Amino acid sequence: MVQSSVFPKAVESYDRKDPIRDLWRNVLIVAFEDAIGKGINGGNLWANKNYRSYLPTTTSSAQNYFLEPSRDFALVCQLAGFDHEYVRMKARKKFKCLE
Repeated sequence: MVQSSVFPKAVESYDRKDPIRDLWRNVLIVAFEDAIGKGINGGNLWANKNYRSYLPTTTSSAQNYFLEPSRDFALVCQLAGFDHEYVRMKARKKFKCLE
């Protein structure tokens, strides 16, 4: 395990496996992939013509999950071990790049 004189507890807790934290991180990853229209492994989720008509609505709804303040989003971020305001800021920047 890596030791740090500045953040010993932070590094120590980060190194431990936490399946619950990992689960909630994956929830955020899937939500983010929906928000940018990407599927598993960066593939285009909407390549199937049957789903293309849902792209604007689904992507917009998924982006709103990240951009609009909500208790649900804050809780998911907390369970994932992230600051919800930081995640929201990073998502906003990424969504702007996609425009």
